[in-house]
Amino acid sequence: MKYKFLLFLFLSASLSYGQYSWTNGQLVLKNGEILVGQIKLPMISKNLIAFNGKEKVKYRKKRKSKINKFDETQVKSVIFRRSDSEIAYFEYIPISDNKKGLFQVITSGKATLYARSVSVTSASGPAGGFQVYSFNNFNEFYVIREGEELASPMITARLSRSFKKRAMDYFSDCSKLVAKLESKSYNKEDIKKVVEEYNNCL
Repeated sequence: MKYKFLLFLFLSASLSYGQYSWTNGQLVLKNGEILVGQIKLPMISKNLIAFNGKEKVKYRKKRKSKINKFDETQVKSVIFRRSDSEIAYFEYIPISDNKKGLFQVITSGKATLYARSVSVTSASGPAGGFQVYSFNNFNEFYVIREGEELASPMITARLSRSFKKRAMDYFSDCSKLVAKLESKSYNKEDIKKVVEEYNNCL
């Protein structure tokens, strides 16, 4: 029985700490250096405590090159480009006083919407580092306005406050949007539209 329990923990850890696949892209560092090659993003688990406390991006020049790791203190952004019209940007954003997370930029303006996929129990995340936006590609969404020090959760992998309540509180300075949320014209699948409408709210 003890052996089976340890095996379960090992398998859970392997699944929970699985990472996105190696993907061709650009790693933009805060010192101005741009590294072009293959990049692997960390898959975050909400079930186990990370040992190092920081989400590190892996980089290698090509398949058999040395692997280097970079964290939030070094990385400005990660860029994956499938075409001129299909580009994914990833940035570290503050989600608590002492924690930053790596998120994909979904839409930007006076409020910027970020998204990521985290593993829960044995669920694995997206297969690759580049994602064409679809609500179903992600299970966590955060928003941060210009001048704010912390991003605010709108949708999280763990059940907590409803999207409607969070959005109505956060976007309370846009009465037209709040009315639509109240009347259920928007639901959580429309989060991108919600943020875009807020950014156009006069």
